[in-house]
Amino acid sequence: MTDPTEYVDAHCHLDLFPDPAALVRRIDERRVHTIAVTNAPSVFGHTERLAASSRYVRAAAGLHPELVATHGGELDQLWPCLERTRYVGEVGLDFSTNDAALRTRQRTVFEKILERCAAFRDKTITVHSRRASSDTIDTIGERFPGKVILHWFTGSRREVERAARLGLYFSINPAMVNSQKGRELVDAMPRDRVLTESDGPFVKLGPQPADPTSAPIVLNYLARTWHLEVEQVARAVLANLERSVQREV
Repeated sequence: MTDPTEYVDAHCHLDLFPDPAALVRRIDERRVHTIAVTNAPSVFGHTERLAASSRYVRAAAGLHPELVATHGGELDQLWPCLERTRYVGEVGLDFSTNDAALRTRQRTVFEKILERCAAFRDKTITVHSRRASSDTIDTIGERFPGKVILHWFTGSRREVERAARLGLYFSINPAMVNSQKGRELVDAMPRDRVLTESDGPFVKLGPQPADPTSAPIVLNYLARTWHLEVEQVARAVLANLERSVQREV
């Protein structure tokens, strides 16, 4: 029997899987609306080609904060990519480094990306904020004219509340619902701002990487927490995605 449910993966590194084309076929078969993020402008074209034949995969152009030191020179290559997609990511801040100069450079790059995206007014951005939750929210600010998804958010409950007040979304992966702190943060997130993600292949399910078809793991947790059927939660998450991309998916 065919599963009629449509799923969401708001943050997946499709290009880093061993056989991305095969995964695209599985995504389409399982009907998983997938934002395929990229870590540098130079690899965006590959993901863009993978997404071209798929109804469910959307390619996002990004410059990962951890790669700013090595790939920051590609920033100007990002601007033409923004003309070809409304999805942006992975971008943001990562303050796991103690290098003050590198933190400043990350912030400068992120600010420039946000400024360029603001001019389009319709971008959906998936944002990294490891050990930089408050700084990331500050940088996004109150008036960004697009939609922002905080991917694998690890800040505080107070920061969850603050981000929600600013209209930001949160994407949740299996690793989050498998940790005590992650569950506490997920439980604090407004239901109308919650999306599912895999962050595959970085998130692992045993020896295997999570991928877009892993969405039911998070949906099952949310169903128990929200006291709803899994299908109801899946529909709610899909509706959240439609709002976060500012159109029907």
